[in-house]
Amino acid sequence: MSDHQEPVLLNTFINGKKKVKIIFHKGVLVWDNERPPLAQHTVPIENVLSVQQNYLKSSSPSLRRQIDPNHFTIHYAEKSTDDKWVYKSLTLKHLDALQVASWVKTLQNHLLKFSKRPKHLLLFVNPFGGKRNAMQIYEKYGKGLFTLAGVEVTVNVSQRKDQIRDFLINHNLDMFDSIACVGGDGTVSELFNGLVLRECRLKGIDANDINQELPKPRKPIGIIPGGSTDTIAYCIHGTTDPTTAVLHIIFGDILGLDLVSVYDEHTLLRLYASVLSYGYLGDVAYHSDQYRWMGPHRYDYSGFKKLILNRGYKGEIAIYTDTKEVQGIDCKGNCDVCKNETLHKEKASCKWETLKGKFFMISGANISCACSRSPKVKHTSVVNNLRLLLRLSSADAVIEDLPFVETYSAREFCFRAADGAASKWNCDGEVQHQTNIRAKVRCQLLTIYSRGCQKNTGTKTKCCGF
Repeated sequence: MSDHQEPVLLNTFINGKKKVKIIFHKGVLVWDNERPPLAQHTVPIENVLSVQQNYLKSSSPSLRRQIDPNHFTIHYAEKSTDDKWVYKSLTLKHLDALQVASWVKTLQNHLLKFSKRPKHLLLFVNPFGGKRNAMQIYEKYGKGLFTLAGVEVTVNVSQRKDQIRDFLINHNLDMFDSIACVGGDGTVSELFNGLVLRECRLKGIDANDINQELPKPRKPIGIIPGGSTDTIAYCIHGTTDPTTAVLHIIFGDILGLDLVSVYDEHTLLRLYASVLSYGYLGDVAYHSDQYRWMGPHRYDYSGFKKLILNRGYKGEIAIYTDTKEVQGIDCKGNCDVCKNETLHKEKASCKWETLKGKFFMISGANISCACSRSPKVKHTSVVNNLRLLLRLSSADAVIEDLPFVETYSAREFCFRAADGAASKWNCDGEVQHQTNIRAKVRCQLLTIYSRGCQKNTGTKTKCCGF
């Protein structure tokens, strides 16, 4: 066989009490039962986690484990419903040990071609976020699969706020090819803020200068949901299922994610990935912190209180844009806009638009799941506010037809509070106390382990800050 010919494997094995005919050709495994029911199964090699020979059962735990020459197992993943992936396995037996060895060697050689799959992963676990079960999530959903896929994991358990960010800025990461975390949006935010600031320090870039191009972190990151809302994980994976997130890391496929940098008059405050909100959502984030003992329900309780109070805030918004129209783009990961680098450059037609008024809520949405647009909501009645929140909680949220809502596509925006009461900013679930801010889109700054979100919600979602 020449180097240009694809290897073909074809054989019949025993799976349990059934005979299974299996073929491997052009990177695809296909098998079915020799006798009815003849349901055929197809698995691309890129969905295979590992192929391993089994071990013989030992009569004594002290004896060294011996490889069973007649059995091997294909560990793989399949997509089920709602963007969820599930782990499965197929154990096969053949009386000819050479046949088993040939299959194992061939399939393992194909898996070695996936060079972007992580081998040495630094994993941060936040035991205090959400329901405080991040370590249990890793132990239950991550540890076994990572071991199965041959990923060496170093676990770092955070003990305080900003510990993850500080660790990434200051420690040597050369022994790791990838970084991941188990936690909510705040944990993910610490992760990418630390990585970007690390690159700034290494390259001598002043992160506080809004006109500087921020450097892209070299290591891809994985996000395993373990928080209260998990907005970022949901947008990236299409689900908050932890098994799906772990499998996406193991697969090694990547996509780009925009970040937004937020500044006061002198300093970079932080970068965010999902949404920056002032007014209602800022109040909820700030006041719910005193009810942390309630877990995720603290947001419902605080949100209801703030809705009834119906407080609005006066201010001025300046939006830097080349169009007032919000173009609908169906972004499921690495869409054409995301990949088009020429669109990321500064456009000569961009100009500042200024708006003044009293607002119930101002949100700068970076990804589609928090809100499919970047809305400015005028101060209005409790009933109208409730209408807005119900729309935003819907899977097919469309808010443009609400007369008290305005949406804009922005590359940058500024906010200045008017005299009187002021709110706080909710930045990826974390409270930001500076009121007057400026935010700027940083296109495709982060590299994420994910195969994207393939579900069609029936709406066009906004991406890339355009």
